[in-house]
Amino acid sequence: MKKLPILGFYGYWVILTYLSVIFAAAGIFSALNGDIKTAVICLMGSGICDMFDGSVARLADRTEREKAFGIQIDSLADITGFGILPSVIGYAIFASQPASPGHTAAPILGAACLYILAALIRLAYYNVTEAELQSRDEKRQYYEGLPVTSAALIIPVVYYVCICCHFPISRIYNKLLLLLSLAFVLRLQVPKLKLRYLVGICLTGFSAVLCVLLSRGGLPF
Repeated sequence: MKKLPILGFYGYWVILTYLSVIFAAAGIFSALNGDIKTAVICLMGSGICDMFDGSVARLADRTEREKAFGIQIDSLADITGFGILPSVIGYAIFASQPASPGHTAAPILGAACLYILAALIRLAYYNVTEAELQSRDEKRQYYEGLPVTSAALIIPVVYYVCICCHFPISRIYNKLLLLLSLAFVLRLQVPKLKLRYLVGICLTGFSAVLCVLLSRGGLPF
């Protein structure tokens, strides 16, 4: 590949990763503006990009430096889309609540900080083990700990269930972040699904959530 007069790599194999970051940034700004629906949709958009970026990258004939760059940029994108964005959504949900005695941001801020830290640790550990596997030309058979990217499906589905059940998600969101934080760092062996099964599961979940998020119904804050 011809070198460009700017830092980084810009082949087709990294475009989806960059799009994932753009979705994440749009989601963060939407959440800060109080548009929770759009933020959750952006979270799913970031997840869909992440679902396919690895498969696209494996089709490319990359140098060792490009492969190493791909590992690093993918994790940086993941911490933005599946670490920071869900935390900002949580704070936006809290901020949308009417002020009342005892209404404090401490629970959601504490849960968000732990969530981001757990996601960061999980991604750094994945980078180390993935680099070791690639150096031995081995393929990963399972994940250790819940993949951080699973937040792109779990959080929208929980949001969808709360809307359908008319249950305020603000009551459980901080607890959801804490549970995910624990699942990220526990030494659990999570099976690595084949792409066709993963796509089927995710698209089914995303389709159901989108039907509700794009409806005219009110939000259960």
